[in-house]
Amino acid sequence: MKIKQVFDGIFLRIFWFWNLTFLSIVYLGILPIIGVPLIMATIDGIIPLEFTLTMAATIAVPTVCTVVGSRRFRQQPLELMRWFYGVEAPLFLLCLLRLFLLRELTPASSLIIATIVLCIAAFSVEMLYGYLGKRENVQNISYSQNFDNKQPRFLSLSADKGSAWLQLGCHSLMLVVGIWAATLLMYYAVPVAFFTLYGFFALVIEFFKFTWVSPFWDMFRDGAWISVLSLGLTWIALSLIFFGLTCSLFVVMPSLYGFLYIHSGRKIWQSFAAQYGKNKALIGSLGVIAAWLAIFSALQQQPQVAALKMLASPPANDTVRQTLLAKSDMIRSGLVNAYLSPYRYLSAVGENNHIYEIYKNSLNLPDGAAQTVQNSYNFLMSPFLYQGSSADVKKAEKLYGEFFDTEIQKGDTEAVKHAVQSTSNREEAKAGLLNVNEEKVWLQSQEVTVKENGDWADVQLYEVYNNQTTNLQEVFYYFSLPESAAVTGIWLGDTGDLNKRFVFTLSPRGAAQQVYNQQVVERVDPALLEQIGPKQYRLRAFPIPVKRDFSGTQTDAPTEMNLWLTYKVMRQPQGWAMPVLAEKRNIFWNQNTRRTIAGKEVKYSGKEAIETWLPPFLPAVAQQPLTAQQAILPGENIISAKPLADANYSLPQGKKLAVILDTSRSMAAENKQVKDTFEWLKANAVAKNAVDLYVASAAGMPPKLVEDVRNFDAAKVTFYGTIQLKDMLQQFAQLRGDKSYDTVFVVSDRHSYELSDDRKPKLSISAPLWTVHLGGLPPGYDDATLKAIQDSGGGVATDMKEAMQRVATTAASGKSTVSVVDGYVWSYAKTPPSKKTAKSAAVAESKNTGNEGFKPIAARQLITALSKQKSSNQLTQLDAMHAVAKNFKVVTPYSSMIVLVNDAQREQLKAAEAKSDRFDREVESGKEELTKPNNPLNVSGVPEPEEWLLLVVGAIGLLAVFLRQRRAKAVG
Repeated sequence: MKIKQVFDGIFLRIFWFWNLTFLSIVYLGILPIIGVPLIMATIDGIIPLEFTLTMAATIAVPTVCTVVGSRRFRQQPLELMRWFYGVEAPLFLLCLLRLFLLRELTPASSLIIATIVLCIAAFSVEMLYGYLGKRENVQNISYSQNFDNKQPRFLSLSADKGSAWLQLGCHSLMLVVGIWAATLLMYYAVPVAFFTLYGFFALVIEFFKFTWVSPFWDMFRDGAWISVLSLGLTWIALSLIFFGLTCSLFVVMPSLYGFLYIHSGRKIWQSFAAQYGKNKALIGSLGVIAAWLAIFSALQQQPQVAALKMLASPPANDTVRQTLLAKSDMIRSGLVNAYLSPYRYLSAVGENNHIYEIYKNSLNLPDGAAQTVQNSYNFLMSPFLYQGSSADVKKAEKLYGEFFDTEIQKGDTEAVKHAVQSTSNREEAKAGLLNVNEEKVWLQSQEVTVKENGDWADVQLYEVYNNQTTNLQEVFYYFSLPESAAVTGIWLGDTGDLNKRFVFTLSPRGAAQQVYNQQVVERVDPALLEQIGPKQYRLRAFPIPVKRDFSGTQTDAPTEMNLWLTYKVMRQPQGWAMPVLAEKRNIFWNQNTRRTIAGKEVKYSGKEAIETWLPPFLPAVAQQPLTAQQAILPGENIISAKPLADANYSLPQGKKLAVILDTSRSMAAENKQVKDTFEWLKANAVAKNAVDLYVASAAGMPPKLVEDVRNFDAAKVTFYGTIQLKDMLQQFAQLRGDKSYDTVFVVSDRHSYELSDDRKPKLSISAPLWTVHLGGLPPGYDDATLKAIQDSGGGVATDMKEAMQRVATTAASGKSTVSVVDGYVWSYAKTPPSKKTAKSAAVAESKNTGNEGFKPIAARQLITALSKQKSSNQLTQLDAMHAVAKNFKVVTPYSSMIVLVNDAQREQLKAAEAKSDRFDREVESGKEELTKPNNPLNVSGVPEPEEWLLLVVGAIGLLAVFLRQRRAKAVG
């Protein structure tokens, strides 16, 4: 009886010690430190709701279990232990693992966790209410009667065959879960138990060596032995108590947890068998287990294994390509799973080595035996382990781009966003979401003003940005303007005061990009405006001041960013062209954005308020006929603009034309326009010109030449993979041999700029190169492609008719013609060729005062003309074009505008401008490397936060190793 009382006392103390510990952890640690920020992040939409619910469950579990234990099992210490080891401890541990270790769940891991929760719930019901079947048929009648008065009403009403079968099914799974969980925990319990015993015996051996006698005698002789002895005995007693309680959780729990669940499952099975027969009980249990295993086996198949195998080598024919395209959903699932594997799995199988390290280095097992233990552990942990390696992340990203013809973060934004958000760490979630198209900066107000000057106008766009987050943010725009437009300025300001705004500097494109990126890293205000195509621009501004937290510590800090953008544009029949948005990052607008356009307040609502940045055109107030314009620029350069009527446009005749067809996968979305384009070619160009078709191809199949376009069927083209424009031009150069053409046309779509790279292949295109983008212009081009277009005298268009009309009209307008664009013929003359022209030039010069504002537009055309001239010294030619841009303060493909705010930035820009690579610009897609979680199952040199859980398990082992080394040193 006394022994029972001793054990009852131990059981009670274990329960209350650990419950007080758990309650202290959740209410003094998790709730204030993690809970409050987690709730705020969930409200802000940064972290999914499931993590907040898990945090609430983590707090509720010890609270509810403590209350239930004190009310129902206070006088039953043994039942209190069953409640603690069977319900509270595993459920609390599961919540902690879900909150801090497991991020985005896979179907297999979700099934495991759901099954564990179900089994814990079933065990708790069995403890509280016993067997739910009919009592009169159960052999253990007294057991049944004990629980009759405890059964709630809803269970009493359902205490029939259905309840019994349900309980049998749950407890059948409990047998499986009990064995699985107990086995898994034993991998940690065995080394902990071993080192616990090792440490205990090491301490005993050290004690009987009596090495402590000498220092104790010294303390006794000095008179300090009483206080030291009492302190030492207290410390020893507390250490032993804590040691025993720790062992009660980390050593006893695995075996006890498995025993409790197996015993509970066996008890319910026997009760069911007694009521309905052993055959039904056996069939029911085996049926449930078999069904569960079948579901688990189906969910356990990781899709990346098949996807990576299918894309291991490029398809060699259209049949294989079409087969792969038919399996696009499976391939997408596999590649996304591989790309997001650090978020969905604890570790890759081959990189999970912590069990091997524990058993080899701590227990001195041979390599083979330690690896066998690790392999068996991997088998049990397979739902949480990735079947592959960490190198699959980059491989999947590359294959996704090659197969789907788009960047994975763009093609599967929602999947990437959810994976990155799946963490209880608010800062980690926010860092990973940069440039995954989040809406973080609100466009508070927008104002457009137009100053008309006859055939051209000055346009100013003024926007005010308001950060909605507590992190500094960057505003990122891709937009396009008419090809003849000239961007003339960009300014930043903390307020709307024009006198206090920061002005821009014209700089070589490479130097400006380098300084901007460096300043963003240093978190200092810059802005950068670049031209990355004949019509395309990129605007970035940083930093948008953080959202006020009303703490009273930021009263003098700026609360908004003000940006001014100005450009000059020629009048078109629709009026004055506005910037056309191609893509935005971080910024958003809605019906609350204040908009004033040309002096009138504009209100948008619904979907229009969210999607509309600017109207495409503003109507011109003055509607007089267009007139010729001329500007005399420094160096006796004359630029003239002559309006064109519709009747002045023509189509090519008697020319040799090459058409390159892009067969990338994204072109499938423009399949109808592809068919219409070739129908138009057959009807309007083939009869009067010699037209050769070059069908470009992604890796695996060679490109092909179709000499008779009339026999080409666009409907039979298989659009597959990805191919960059410069690669198409290389294929064209290899395939054409010695054939020469008057013009080369590339039929493509809004290709993925994010997949561009900085390769600069030698592209010798002597004929004008025109890119026809079906479905709209791309955000931009890499500089090698842009150079090929500019240097050849080509251009861009969105349909074949427009491109061919501009080509033919340019040729018909004379050799001095720079371009035919936006309804004008632009021509260039170096010096007046005759007295008559000189007289006209003198008259134009005398009118400079009235025509001064036209010169920046003319300067843009002069730079276009200069870019076509061949030069042996490319850097000298670029410097000459930059000098023109700097003189007239215009953005060009070679010169960018950057806003700097201090002298240090200006010195840095000056140094960058002096380098020989000042015009070398890198491709910037805006894509960032996502913040990847650390691998908690891989033993590294320096522990990461997630590894502390393993370190706690191994703490006793480390102590034992220390004592062993100390003993070896003493023997030496």
